[in-house]
Amino acid sequence: MQGTTMAPTERIDLVGKTRLWLGIAVAVMVIGFLGLTVRGLNLGLDFTGGALYQFRFPQKVATTTREEVRLAGEVRSLLRQLRLPSEPVIQVAEGDTLLIRLKLQSERESERWRKSIAQALKKRYPNIEEATAEFIGSTIGSELTAAAVWGTILGLLGISAWIWLRYQILGAGWLFALGALFALAHDVLVLVGFVAWAQIEVNSAFIAALLTVAGYSVQDTVIIYDRIRENLRLRQGWSLERVVNFSLLETMARSINTSLTTALSLIVILLVGGVAVKPLALSLLFGIVSGTYSSIFIAAPLVLVLQKWWAKRQAERPQPVRVARPTIAGERRPILQLPTERTAPLPSSPSQESGEEAKAPTGTILRPTPTTPPRRRRKRRR
Repeated sequence: MQGTTMAPTERIDLVGKTRLWLGIAVAVMVIGFLGLTVRGLNLGLDFTGGALYQFRFPQKVATTTREEVRLAGEVRSLLRQLRLPSEPVIQVAEGDTLLIRLKLQSERESERWRKSIAQALKKRYPNIEEATAEFIGSTIGSELTAAAVWGTILGLLGISAWIWLRYQILGAGWLFALGALFALAHDVLVLVGFVAWAQIEVNSAFIAALLTVAGYSVQDTVIIYDRIRENLRLRQGWSLERVVNFSLLETMARSINTSLTTALSLIVILLVGGVAVKPLALSLLFGIVSGTYSSIFIAAPLVLVLQKWWAKRQAERPQPVRVARPTIAGERRPILQLPTERTAPLPSSPSQESGEEAKAPTGTILRPTPTTPPRRRRKRRR
């Protein structure tokens, strides 16, 4: 590439549409937040507490997904006649196992409803057998809720701190950390909002899916950040906008292909998988699509927006003038230098080195260069 000739990979201006990408991200985040406030989360027994009843047929009674859905609907209609204290969650696993989740407050209440449910099922399905019955107290559910929230928050902060340290060599590690943190917040809020609108049950598996999506998104973001760091070193004559745009176009194909491969696997699970794994696969699929968008169109362009904002803010603040020191051979200097103080140039002409006053622009005060006073000679005694 010579002069200002644009390479074929630079013909798409992604950075120029930063406002559009960020506007779409903010709009989707608002929709997710509305889902949390309007619909709320469908918390499972892991967080609310309750009973889990497991019944088993002697042989498979459902071999396809349609048959599993039909069987679950029949059981739900049967249990509604018992007037249960809460709406049961019914799942069919492996074609011969029936799982019934019911939100209850005490173990005594769980035992009473277990007997009623078992009697009703045996009247409708004489060959069904009761396998296990478990009760999760509300105290354990609240502890799991607190652990999940704190685990998610600490995970996001830890990832941001690691990115800040990793890219501090550029002299602006906090810019990259803020860009990655906003992208992660986007992924978390969008996925949680989607689960709220779809009323997917939130359990321990969903927390695992949430952290998986966050790690997947960070992986793509770090790859793009590494390419930006590499191009900043190789193309120091380029502007930051051009480097970011060029890096995004170089890594876009890799990010899309990786996400597409994972998405195809999840689509297969949605088509042929059981009822128990479909909510998890759907959450992962939606989260990976959101993470791919945030790593390409949010994390890196946001670094550029923050850098411009910081440069404008520093330019508006009155800064003391200092004399620049020469670069020592072998010294490592930051590649992405943020504006801090106005620096007066070093004397470069022989006239300036001989002691003449340096010319400075109006309003700029130059501090005199400190000189070493001459040493006094001692008189020798005769």
